[in-house]
Amino acid sequence: MCGILAYFNLGGVSKERLHQSLKSLKNLKHRGPDSEGVTLINIKTGQFYNLITDETPSVSFSNSINLQQAGETEFHLLLGHRRLSIIDVSANGHQPMTFENGNWLIFNGEIYNYIELREELKIAGYKFKTDSDTEVIHAAYDAWKEKCVQKFNGMFTILLYDVKNKNLFIANDRFGVKPLYYYKNDTLAGSAEILFVSEVNQIKAFEVATTVNEETVTTFLKSFYLDYDDSTFYNEVKRHKASHFCNLNLNEKSFSYKQEPYYEVSTKVNFINEAEAVEQFKTIFESAVKLRLRSDVPLGFSSSGGLDSSAILYTAIDLLKKNSAPVNLNTFSAIFPGCEGDESEFIKLVETDLKIPSHYINPMENFEMPDFENHIYHSDFPVQSTSFYSAWCVARMVKNNNVKVLMVGQGADEILAGYHHHFYRYGRQLIMSGKIITYLSLIKKYAELKNIQVNTLHKIILNDVKLAFKFKAGLAGMNSTPLDDKWNKAGTLIELLKLDLTETTMPFYLRADDRNGMAFGIETRHPFLDYRLVDFCFSLPNHYKIKEGWQKYILRKAMDKLANEIRYRKDKKGYTTPQKLWIEKHKTNFEEYLNFIPNEFKNIKVSEPFLKYSLGAWFKLNHISK
Repeated sequence: MCGILAYFNLGGVSKERLHQSLKSLKNLKHRGPDSEGVTLINIKTGQFYNLITDETPSVSFSNSINLQQAGETEFHLLLGHRRLSIIDVSANGHQPMTFENGNWLIFNGEIYNYIELREELKIAGYKFKTDSDTEVIHAAYDAWKEKCVQKFNGMFTILLYDVKNKNLFIANDRFGVKPLYYYKNDTLAGSAEILFVSEVNQIKAFEVATTVNEETVTTFLKSFYLDYDDSTFYNEVKRHKASHFCNLNLNEKSFSYKQEPYYEVSTKVNFINEAEAVEQFKTIFESAVKLRLRSDVPLGFSSSGGLDSSAILYTAIDLLKKNSAPVNLNTFSAIFPGCEGDESEFIKLVETDLKIPSHYINPMENFEMPDFENHIYHSDFPVQSTSFYSAWCVARMVKNNNVKVLMVGQGADEILAGYHHHFYRYGRQLIMSGKIITYLSLIKKYAELKNIQVNTLHKIILNDVKLAFKFKAGLAGMNSTPLDDKWNKAGTLIELLKLDLTETTMPFYLRADDRNGMAFGIETRHPFLDYRLVDFCFSLPNHYKIKEGWQKYILRKAMDKLANEIRYRKDKKGYTTPQKLWIEKHKTNFEEYLNFIPNEFKNIKVSEPFLKYSLGAWFKLNHISK
């Protein structure tokens, strides 16, 4: 887990761009506090140089030069890397890393199945000098070229310079867990430049002009959404698409940035009996957790006392005990004693049951606006709610306890229909497909579980049905965003789940998760986003996701090791915070942020005032020309 930077200019990298690149890399130290690496490559001659900085490991590097020498050297491609050492923490894992074929690689993330892939590659004749997953990527690309990404089980941003073909191979993981952004300028006389970064804030060091993307800002205010496509809050900065790769020809004077997909979630249903489905789920889930336990540094677990985080924690402990491994684990939680939504009771139930050390923080205590602004800065963009700040506080607590890897439960709701709106859309689907008896039975049981009136639930779902007919008649969507329309038109539960996973909820949560963790040098891992588990869950019939009123039904059936108070919790919290109370306490300070919002956005109506507070804080920190 790290931070990366790549800068290319066919006309040569100027001294100014060299210094800006190094400054941008220094600004990324929070992502990779352990070391720094910079390689300069002349793509015309094949010559390379390893630039020695004050944070380069003190080992011998071939063709090493200092900053003064670099300023007098001709090169076209700069590869920069900040390292957070997780696997093979020795200098053997240093990046940029070269391979026997002359290729160079910078990589952010983890390839969890690197041990299995290394054994497969050894059989094919490859020899390895390190125990790192980075070297496995090199060999995999040499063996399978761009098809290698289909073999990877992990989270990753890969930039690999193919010296023979003089192209840059760029790839992002299936769900965009490790985002990658790029800025390109094709208007330079005689050449063009392109820049790749882990975080958008890195681009500021290059002093390039940026302007506000009004459509993206408007969509955020109206619909809560961000990260739903390749756009950002800047017109000039794009995001590389999840589950896509690109072979960028570096010999051309302008860039044809053609991204090609290598993975798509399938919505084809596989009808199997329930007992078999539960056993298959258990097997895949255990494998997903087991792979993510691989680490040469201490691991921790985010615990909310909910089904998802508890399923990961209990499974991890079972796996460690089965392998006679020490159970040296800690949990970390945000709590709000005495406030609505507080989950302390369930968190402590898990702690008592498992007898493991637990750590708590109340983010409302000692809250200060400068820290909130620091959170917004590291997020790159505004956030939806104070729950993201709570996650920020938890990440800081994790760092203070010298833990580098944190297991989190993100993704379970998107693959197993865990949100309330998933139940409503499933109800709409049942009505519109004529399964009225099934629908009536289901909402009765759901209403009993949630302690609400059946009529109240029925009204919500009927309004969704009416909305579907309005869209068919062309009478809806006039004042909503295109993404809202797409979301409302999704006619089936599985279509809605796919949208939430790939466009609406998950991409936003994953970027926020990445930024909160990496701000403190913490790697977060997501067992529920193992692509094998995602594919399996999407292949299941709806009634294995929602049954007898229970959402995430198959997960509850599979987690028989959990205490029933957790396994069959009826309330859906979702990392909630007492946001209204929080804002009211600091309302004067929050409202000051409204002064920084440009006029064209001030009159946009929002369903939650915090959206404008968060946006205003972002504008305060980013002085952008219109």
